[in-house]
Amino acid sequence: MALDEIKLWSMDGAGGAKPLASASQTESEKLLEDTIVNNPEMLSLGLTLVGRQTPTQGGPLDLLGVDNDGRLVVFELKRGTLSREAVAQIIDYASFLEAMPEQELADYISERSGTNGIEKIEDFDEWYDAKSGGQALSTLKPVRMVLVGLGVDAPTNRMAQFLAAGGMDFSLLTFHGYSYDGRLLLARQVQVDANVAPQPSGNGPKHSQSELRKQLDSRIQERMAQWPEGQALWNALLNMFHENFHGPLEYVYDTPAGWARYRLNFRLPKQGSRITRYAAIDVPARDNDLEVIFYPNAVNLCLDKFTRLRQEILFKTFPSSSASKEDGVIEIQFLLKSISEWETHKDKLAAVTRSVYEAVYAEEDE
Repeated sequence: MALDEIKLWSMDGAGGAKPLASASQTESEKLLEDTIVNNPEMLSLGLTLVGRQTPTQGGPLDLLGVDNDGRLVVFELKRGTLSREAVAQIIDYASFLEAMPEQELADYISERSGTNGIEKIEDFDEWYDAKSGGQALSTLKPVRMVLVGLGVDAPTNRMAQFLAAGGMDFSLLTFHGYSYDGRLLLARQVQVDANVAPQPSGNGPKHSQSELRKQLDSRIQERMAQWPEGQALWNALLNMFHENFHGPLEYVYDTPAGWARYRLNFRLPKQGSRITRYAAIDVPARDNDLEVIFYPNAVNLCLDKFTRLRQEILFKTFPSSSASKEDGVIEIQFLLKSISEWETHKDKLAAVTRSVYEAVYAEEDE
């Protein structure tokens, strides 16, 4: 039984309307796959499919793609109503890919592309560099999961909501089918969307990652037009994180104290598809400085190193130092106002960034 139902009517132009009969499934799962392979925008704008019936230890996964943000996406398709078995199935596929080292994953995709209507990718590294605008292969992860079907039952929808709310990049996309004039019509509906950035205040509209990336780029251009040296400083900080902090990027929109602020967060995947923020670069709304931010979980992993760094670089904390928090259980914001300041402190900042990255995975291996 589907979770909800959408009714469609055919209007005859004279005030009459005839309801369209609903269709609970397509003729075959292959037909649904064929249609989507020829029209990948049905799943997501900017999506490129790189695999179909790609073998894994748990069996062949239906569709594999790279989205507009450069993330790898596993799609599990069902020609009828989605049930809980599909949830276990897609987690199995995603965890198999997630466990692969990045270069092995790239080779794996290349070798299995070029079949079932999918473009052959001879060199995935080169292809991905062009697709993502030069992003590192690490941006492929954590693997996104999207269940696709004609309707969804209540337990499966509940499970999807639970997984997405818990930090897994898990989405649920359904098509409502209708019979009309001998044809099958499909209406797309997103039931659960994990590709929405969190709002720290819990209020206001939510934005997709691609929307936030555009807003962030726009804000950077706006601020750097007023502060030319800031562009070089931004690029230097970005390179530092790419070189020492090999996690995917998350774009987060925040509005502290009532003004717009944009922040580029750096996350690291842990325990399968779970992701955690450890650091960020904050784009100032007014002041000529960039804030290099380390979140409390990062600070507590390398507390002694951050204690020494706070003696050498101008910083703020959140909550403030006067707040009733144990030492270290804070967000540290290092302030850089010029390239000369960056040149003075870059080695120390790079070292502490690398230490956080190493500590994250040392802790996970214990």
